[in-house]
Amino acid sequence: MSFYEKYQRAWDEQDIGALLELYHPDYKRIFHATGKEQGFDELEDIMTRWLMGTQRNQRRCLYENSEIVVEHFIAEFQDNTTEAVLTVHLLKDGLLWRTETGATPLFTKA
Repeated sequence: MSFYEKYQRAWDEQDIGALLELYHPDYKRIFHATGKEQGFDELEDIMTRWLMGTQRNQRRCLYENSEIVVEHFIAEFQDNTTEAVLTVHLLKDGLLWRTETGATPLFTKA
């Protein structure tokens, strides 16, 4: 099973433990729009909220090898906003090490 498939399975099953096992202890997430960074110590709370409150639709892996995963999906959030999200994950030791996201607002549901 590819790394991307493992990640999607953990997401679909809302298994926060399985999801966190895919992250390197030195992990950092960088938000493209703000430059804000989040580390591994912030992941559990954030990922739990995202798992419960975000629908990831039209998901696809654009590219994957042992060093990088590039994915695209449409995110529908609890606040009724929708974004097209492009995510680049760098892998280290077979785990997510760095992530940078770019998101484009699409529309707001009524």
